[in-house]
Amino acid sequence: MCFIISIVGLVLGFNFYNAGNYLQATGSLIVSAIFIFLMIRNIQSVKKLKKEEKNDN
Repeated sequence: MCFIISIVGLVLGFNFYNAGNYLQATGSLIVSAIFIFLMIRNIQSVKKLKKEEKNDN
């Protein structure tokens, strides 16, 4: 879900930038960056859990 929201935000940011709406473009890019950060953090967390689970067995 984070991936979809980040892609939509990036597309909206690009479209707002081309239309000259710099404030909306900045807002969309910030929202996209937040969701990309959350997605990367989640991936790292899952990798860590799988590594710990593998070491327990």
